[in-house]
Amino acid sequence: MKKAISVINRIVSILLVAVLLFAGYVFVTVMRAGKDKVPSVFGFSFMQVATGSMEPTIPTGALIIVRKTAPEEIKVGDVITFYSSDPILEGKPNTHRVTMILNEGGILSFTTRGDAGVQDDPYPVSADQLIGRYVRYIEIGKLPEILHSRYFFFFALLVPMCIVILVEVIRVKKTAEEKAEAQKEETHEKES
Repeated sequence: MKKAISVINRIVSILLVAVLLFAGYVFVTVMRAGKDKVPSVFGFSFMQVATGSMEPTIPTGALIIVRKTAPEEIKVGDVITFYSSDPILEGKPNTHRVTMILNEGGILSFTTRGDAGVQDDPYPVSADQLIGRYVRYIEIGKLPEILHSRYFFFFALLVPMCIVILVEVIRVKKTAEEKAEAQKEETHEKES
Protein backbone atom coordinates (compact mmCIF):
# COMPACT_ATOMS: atom_id res chain seq x y z
CA MET A 1 0.00 0.00 0.00
CA LYS A 2 2.85 2.40 0.87
CA LYS A 3 4.57 1.67 -2.45
CA ALA A 4 1.36 2.36 -4.40
CA ILE A 5 0.91 5.70 -2.61
CA SER A 6 4.56 6.55 -3.26
CA VAL A 7 4.18 5.76 -6.97
CA ILE A 8 0.98 7.81 -7.18
CA ASN A 9 2.70 10.74 -5.44
CA ARG A 10 5.59 10.61 -7.93
CA ILE A 11 3.23 10.44 -10.91
CA VAL A 12 1.21 13.39 -9.59
CA SER A 13 4.42 15.35 -8.95
CA ILE A 14 5.70 14.68 -12.48
CA LEU A 15 2.35 15.68 -13.98
CA LEU A 16 2.30 18.89 -11.93
CA VAL A 17 5.81 19.78 -13.08
CA ALA A 18 4.83 19.07 -16.70
CA VAL A 19 1.71 21.23 -16.39
CA LEU A 20 3.74 24.04 -14.80
CA LEU A 21 6.37 23.86 -17.55
CA PHE A 22 3.68 23.94 -20.25
CA ALA A 23 1.91 26.85 -18.52
CA GLY A 24 5.25 28.68 -18.33
CA TYR A 25 5.84 28.07 -22.05
CA VAL A 26 2.37 29.37 -22.92
CA PHE A 27 2.85 32.41 -20.64
CA VAL A 28 6.19 33.30 -22.25
CA THR A 29 4.69 32.80 -25.74
CA VAL A 30 1.75 35.07 -24.94
CA MET A 31 4.01 37.73 -23.44
CA ARG A 32 6.39 37.65 -26.43
CA ALA A 33 3.47 37.99 -28.88
CA GLY A 34 2.57 41.35 -27.39
CA LYS A 35 -0.71 43.06 -26.78
CA ASP A 36 -1.88 43.38 -30.39
CA LYS A 37 -0.63 40.05 -31.79
CA VAL A 38 -2.15 36.59 -31.66
CA PRO A 39 0.10 34.14 -29.79
CA SER A 40 0.97 30.84 -31.44
CA VAL A 41 1.58 27.74 -29.31
CA PHE A 42 3.40 25.02 -31.27
CA GLY A 43 2.20 26.70 -34.50
CA PHE A 44 -1.46 26.88 -33.47
CA SER A 45 -3.51 29.88 -32.37
CA PHE A 46 -6.86 29.83 -30.61
CA MET A 47 -9.44 32.59 -30.94
CA GLN A 48 -13.11 33.15 -30.26
CA VAL A 49 -15.35 34.21 -33.15
CA ALA A 50 -17.12 37.46 -32.29
CA THR A 51 -19.49 37.89 -35.26
CA GLY A 52 -21.68 35.83 -37.56
CA SER A 53 -19.80 36.71 -40.76
CA MET A 54 -18.74 33.07 -41.27
CA GLU A 55 -22.06 31.42 -40.40
CA PRO A 56 -23.13 28.72 -40.99
CA THR A 57 -19.56 27.40 -41.46
CA ILE A 58 -18.35 28.82 -38.12
CA PRO A 59 -20.96 29.77 -35.49
CA THR A 60 -20.72 33.00 -33.51
CA GLY A 61 -18.98 32.43 -30.18
CA ALA A 62 -17.10 29.31 -31.32
CA LEU A 63 -13.45 28.80 -30.46
CA ILE A 64 -11.42 28.42 -33.66
CA ILE A 65 -8.09 26.72 -34.14
CA VAL A 66 -5.78 28.35 -36.68
CA ARG A 67 -2.55 26.75 -37.94
CA LYS A 68 0.33 29.01 -38.89
CA THR A 69 0.65 28.64 -42.66
CA ALA A 70 2.98 30.08 -45.28
CA PRO A 71 1.18 32.45 -47.69
CA GLU A 72 2.24 30.29 -50.67
CA GLU A 73 0.25 27.35 -49.27
CA ILE A 74 -3.06 29.25 -49.20
CA LYS A 75 -5.56 28.33 -51.95
CA VAL A 76 -8.82 29.86 -53.13
CA GLY A 77 -11.56 28.46 -50.89
CA ASP A 78 -9.37 28.24 -47.77
CA VAL A 79 -10.60 30.00 -44.65
CA ILE A 80 -7.83 32.20 -43.24
CA THR A 81 -7.34 34.36 -40.20
CA PHE A 82 -5.56 37.66 -40.71
CA TYR A 83 -5.00 41.09 -39.18
CA SER A 84 -7.68 43.18 -40.87
CA SER A 85 -7.02 46.48 -42.66
CA ASP A 86 -10.67 47.43 -42.19
CA PRO A 87 -10.76 50.65 -40.09
CA ILE A 88 -13.75 49.29 -38.18
CA LEU A 89 -11.69 46.30 -36.96
CA GLU A 90 -8.60 48.43 -36.20
CA GLY A 91 -6.09 45.71 -37.12
CA LYS A 92 -7.77 42.99 -35.05
CA PRO A 93 -7.89 39.39 -36.30
CA ASN A 94 -10.60 38.46 -38.79
CA THR A 95 -11.49 35.08 -40.28
CA HIS A 96 -12.89 34.91 -43.82
CA ARG A 97 -12.74 32.69 -46.90
CA VAL A 98 -10.25 33.38 -49.71
CA THR A 99 -12.08 34.19 -52.96
CA MET A 100 -9.10 35.28 -55.03
CA ILE A 101 -5.29 35.29 -54.83
CA LEU A 102 -3.28 38.07 -56.44
CA ASN A 103 0.41 37.64 -57.23
CA GLU A 104 1.99 40.92 -58.23
CA GLY A 105 5.71 40.47 -58.80
CA GLY A 106 5.94 37.57 -56.36
CA ILE A 107 4.04 39.49 -53.64
CA LEU A 108 0.87 37.67 -52.64
CA SER A 109 -2.36 39.23 -51.45
CA PHE A 110 -5.76 37.66 -50.83
CA THR A 111 -9.30 38.81 -51.48
CA THR A 112 -11.64 37.47 -48.78
CA ARG A 113 -15.33 37.26 -47.97
CA GLY A 114 -17.33 36.04 -45.02
CA ASP A 115 -19.58 33.07 -45.86
CA ALA A 116 -22.60 35.06 -44.68
CA GLY A 117 -21.67 37.97 -46.99
CA VAL A 118 -22.56 38.55 -50.64
CA GLN A 119 -19.56 40.63 -51.68
CA ASP A 120 -15.82 40.51 -51.18
CA ASP A 121 -14.17 42.46 -48.38
CA PRO A 122 -13.05 45.91 -49.61
CA TYR A 123 -9.53 45.58 -48.18
CA PRO A 124 -7.15 42.97 -49.62
CA VAL A 125 -5.08 40.89 -47.19
CA SER A 126 -1.32 41.10 -47.70
CA ALA A 127 0.89 38.10 -46.95
CA ASP A 128 2.35 39.80 -43.88
CA GLN A 129 -1.16 40.16 -42.39
CA LEU A 130 -1.77 36.40 -42.54
CA ILE A 131 -2.00 34.62 -39.17
CA GLY A 132 -2.81 31.22 -40.59
CA ARG A 133 -5.32 28.78 -42.07
CA TYR A 134 -8.47 27.86 -40.18
CA VAL A 135 -8.40 24.22 -39.01
CA ARG A 136 -11.67 23.73 -37.15
CA TYR A 137 -13.93 25.16 -34.51
CA ILE A 138 -14.95 23.97 -31.09
CA GLU A 139 -18.41 24.85 -29.84
CA ILE A 140 -17.81 26.29 -26.41
CA GLY A 141 -21.33 27.39 -25.55
CA LYS A 142 -21.38 29.25 -22.27
CA LEU A 143 -17.70 28.64 -21.46
CA PRO A 144 -16.72 32.35 -21.62
CA GLU A 145 -19.48 33.21 -19.14
CA ILE A 146 -18.33 30.41 -16.86
CA LEU A 147 -14.68 31.51 -17.01
CA HIS A 148 -15.63 35.05 -16.01
CA SER A 149 -17.85 34.03 -13.10
CA ARG A 150 -16.63 34.20 -9.52
CA TYR A 151 -17.63 30.55 -9.03
CA PHE A 152 -15.05 29.45 -11.60
CA PHE A 153 -12.31 30.88 -9.38
CA PHE A 154 -13.65 28.86 -6.47
CA PHE A 155 -13.84 25.56 -8.33
CA ALA A 156 -10.76 25.95 -10.50
CA LEU A 157 -8.36 27.20 -7.83
CA LEU A 158 -9.65 26.79 -4.30
CA VAL A 159 -11.06 23.26 -4.55
CA PRO A 160 -7.87 21.72 -6.05
CA MET A 161 -5.78 23.70 -3.55
CA CYS A 162 -7.88 22.33 -0.67
CA ILE A 163 -7.49 18.80 -2.02
CA VAL A 164 -3.70 19.20 -2.22
CA ILE A 165 -3.60 20.58 1.35
CA LEU A 166 -5.78 17.72 2.61
CA VAL A 167 -3.55 15.11 0.93
CA GLU A 168 -0.46 16.75 2.46
CA VAL A 169 -2.05 16.84 5.94
CA ILE A 170 -2.90 13.14 5.67
CA ARG A 171 0.65 12.37 4.49
CA VAL A 172 2.22 14.35 7.35
CA LYS A 173 -0.11 12.68 9.86
CA LYS A 174 0.80 9.20 8.58
CA THR A 175 4.51 10.05 8.71
CA ALA A 176 4.14 11.29 12.30
CA GLU A 177 2.23 8.14 13.26
CA GLU A 178 4.90 5.95 11.65
CA LYS A 179 7.66 7.79 13.53
CA ALA A 180 5.75 7.49 16.81
CA GLU A 181 5.25 3.77 16.19
CA ALA A 182 8.95 3.34 15.37
CA GLN A 183 9.94 5.19 18.57
CA LYS A 184 7.50 3.09 20.57
CA GLU A 185 9.04 -0.11 19.15
CA GLU A 186 12.57 1.22 19.80
CA THR A 187 11.68 2.04 23.41
CA HIS A 188 10.05 -1.36 23.84
CA GLU A 189 13.21 -3.08 22.48
CA LYS A 190 15.45 -1.12 24.85
CA GLU A 191 13.30 -2.12 27.83
CA SER A 192 13.49 -5.79 26.86
